[in-house]
Amino acid sequence: MDLQHYRDLLARFGEKRVLVVGDIYLDENVFGVVTGVSLEAPIPIFEVQEKKHNPGAAGNAACNVAALGAKTYMVGVVGDDTNAGVVRHEFAIRNVDTSGIVVNPAVATNTYGKLRAGGFNIPTQEILRTDTPTPVFVSGATEDKVIANIRAYAPKVDAIVVGDQVSSTCTERVLAEIVACAKKHKLLTVGDSRKRAGAFKGFDIVVPNDREAGIAVGIDVVDKETLRAAGKALLKIVKNALITCGPDGITIFAENGEITEVPISPCEVLDVTGAGDTVTAAVALTVLAGGSLHDAAVIGNAAAGVAVGRRGVVTVTRQEVDRALAGAGGPVKLKSIEELVRVVAGLKADGKKIVWTNGCFDILHAGHITYLLNAARHGDVLVVGLNSDESVRENKGPNRPVVREQDRALILSALECVSYLTIFGDKTTTKILEQLRPDVYAKGGDYTLDTIVQEERRVVESYGGKIAIIPAVEGKSTSAIIQKIATDK
Repeated sequence: MDLQHYRDLLARFGEKRVLVVGDIYLDENVFGVVTGVSLEAPIPIFEVQEKKHNPGAAGNAACNVAALGAKTYMVGVVGDDTNAGVVRHEFAIRNVDTSGIVVNPAVATNTYGKLRAGGFNIPTQEILRTDTPTPVFVSGATEDKVIANIRAYAPKVDAIVVGDQVSSTCTERVLAEIVACAKKHKLLTVGDSRKRAGAFKGFDIVVPNDREAGIAVGIDVVDKETLRAAGKALLKIVKNALITCGPDGITIFAENGEITEVPISPCEVLDVTGAGDTVTAAVALTVLAGGSLHDAAVIGNAAAGVAVGRRGVVTVTRQEVDRALAGAGGPVKLKSIEELVRVVAGLKADGKKIVWTNGCFDILHAGHITYLLNAARHGDVLVVGLNSDESVRENKGPNRPVVREQDRALILSALECVSYLTIFGDKTTTKILEQLRPDVYAKGGDYTLDTIVQEERRVVESYGGKIAIIPAVEGKSTSAIIQKIATDK
């Protein structure tokens, strides 16, 4: 892999301007606990502890385009209600221009609501799902306004990305206008649809998943043969098709008839919700940046790997894609200090207790695992600082580490108890502690409050944080493992 080539493409994302058109949904996740049974009816009492909102459908594609660095405009339809204000706010904090959104007072803002309950030692699970009425195609004045806004923004952008989830915004007239504007202004057109990819006649690229591709052309996709049949059928409608196939990556069906399979690196899958929107955004920007369809599939796969490693509808940043391309498997949990500051701030705002610890974690063994499990019990989120290769050599000698930093990060990221990782090279973590201000700073049992770095102690205690000394496991160490290997020879 020519990593520099992909980094050059990613760097050019910030120069692009994209108009996203399609269905807007508000995804609302409400977290809480069931505290008892109501006196008024035989129903559970759900105590709300947290609410999270994200734009969904084409809205999620727009947020991903913006997170990847491009100037982003959104054209879609919302109601004249409270949730319209919520979704506009969520767009705003994700740097998506909403001035092209049309208000239709006759409908409710499309909303998916999920109530998730859990508790102490009880996994969170969905207990109720709420939906607004099934949308219908826009028409009349609303459809006219959508088309007018597309015409107004087309001269200002480099591409139009379409997200059709519930067959509401993307009427035949709207799609025809997109193709006409693209032809007039020489714009790239990229589309994704849950059921209607076959309606995107004249588009440059469609990015359905294998099932959606089959639905679009009336083929039941069950294997590679039927996938190829569906892809070839789509090429009679659109110029190119990049079909996502879950763990099998992306299959490219190119305008010249070539079919190419681009595999995805193995990754942890927690939730595939919205991953297709992420891929669509990455594909559009890669091609805009001058990349080939193969480049778009590689970057799309990397972005998807990041998206499915987190729960719910998420946006993927350019930096996260860069790391996914660079690392062996690109551990999603690995963050820069700058990213961690933002992540930790958000977690604290949600009432989460943050635990920080750090170390070399070279040749991961039972002592490490026991330590990390015990450290994680001191809070809700465990953040691990991993010594860089250079700092390990300074501390442990020229023959260490045995395992390089990217591989150590990948191994640690596979542990459920580890929420986030960062690699650092300083002799102490004083600066990191000042920036993250964790609630708990965990140290190994070979330390005491008086033998840890006192500057670190002063920082933690200055803002009211706690220091937890975690007992070590006797006889378990990397040095002992290395010594045993040397002795056994």
